[in-house]
Amino acid sequence: LAVSQDTTSADAYYHLGRAYGLAGYHIDMVAAFDRSLMHSRKYEERMTEERLYYWTRMYNDGVRIAAMSHPDLVRASGKFRIAAKIIPERLQAWRNLGFTLYSIGEIDEAISSFEFVTQFAQSDTAILNALGTLYLGESRDAEAIAQFEKALVHGEQLVTLTNLAVALSRVGDLAAAEETYRRALVTDSTHWQSYYNLGSLYWQQSRFVESVEAFEHAVRLNPVDVDARYNLAVAYLGLNRMDDAFPLLETLSLDMPDNGLIWRELGRAYANRGLDAESAEAFAKASALGQ
Repeated sequence: LAVSQDTTSADAYYHLGRAYGLAGYHIDMVAAFDRSLMHSRKYEERMTEERLYYWTRMYNDGVRIAAMSHPDLVRASGKFRIAAKIIPERLQAWRNLGFTLYSIGEIDEAISSFEFVTQFAQSDTAILNALGTLYLGESRDAEAIAQFEKALVHGEQLVTLTNLAVALSRVGDLAAAEETYRRALVTDSTHWQSYYNLGSLYWQQSRFVESVEAFEHAVRLNPVDVDARYNLAVAYLGLNRMDDAFPLLETLSLDMPDNGLIWRELGRAYANRGLDAESAEAFAKASALGQ
């Protein structure tokens, strides 16, 4: 009643906001407090305290719900969303909102949350990386590159460099992608995925000898990875190094028995060694698989 009679009353809007807060209508509380401030700063200190009280409640509720053994991330995101509305400049609520939204598949909203954080926290490498990764997943490669490069200003990180290289290769800057993979290997010379990615990058450019060398490194570091062994076998075949490809093809035929290309190439390898029966059997399997 007081507000309807006197719409310029800072007192009325302040007390209305308090009532909304007590009733759990936190967004309406924020709107009423904002209206009160438009007319007077009389209650600013009190409203700041009340905002902090409700922000803390909502934020802690969100953290508690997200940390449960069976977390309700939709509900947790709702708590973080309210906290972010109560005090927008307290960025931790936005950070957690972004991560929970990402976890429940709300990618566009997660991106918006992280974008808000990066406006005010340009050195938050965790958020820069998270935002870049989301952009990468949405094929927004130029935007991903920008975020990863901002993160790298604050230090070379393996995951950031790897993701940056992927984005650079997607936009066709293969020279920069190669350099970035090499930077990744400086941070961790045992990172087999960087060698694997370099092998693929070289193959793309018909740099077959370098491709083989990179795939060999990848397989030495991770001999159980099927894709690395498969690509190395293909690279050997591309250089007509049948003897090197043969043992890989044999083990791959056990690991990937439904891959007709492997059986076809294994058939060729058997024939090259004069193993006619084995060759015929391998070609028959390749044919049955559409090769």
